[in-house]
Amino acid sequence: MRYFLASSLLILITQYISLWWGAVVNILFYFELLVLIIIVVFGCYKAFEANGGSNGQGFILKAICLSLPAGMRVAVFSFAFGLILYISWEKVLLGGAFADPNRAAGLISYAAVVGFNIWYWWLLVHGFKKVRRFEQAP
Repeated sequence: MRYFLASSLLILITQYISLWWGAVVNILFYFELLVLIIIVVFGCYKAFEANGGSNGQGFILKAICLSLPAGMRVAVFSFAFGLILYISWEKVLLGGAFADPNRAAGLISYAAVVGFNIWYWWLLVHGFKKVRRFEQAP
């Protein structure tokens, strides 16, 4: 589990380091990073638990195999969400509903990133539970 956790955190941090060059770096940015680190640690722990904890076998192999379909599903919906947000930018955010459209866009982005990360880990844990039930079936 430690290797998968370290890998997941490394990917997360590497992604955010690349965003530092162009992203708006403010308190929300650092708060989002902290929240995502907590989600990764908690998600990895729950996935390890769903695999049977220290009695489970093949955690890394299963995590890698399950992360592809979960990641693809989240990526497709994330892309669709981003596309819808891009298309509706002027009508939704610039239509006068928000006093500060840029702040609203930042909050929507924050909520989406956190939500998609929670969904990814939920899919992974759910996949581990399905595999575990299959392995324990007579």
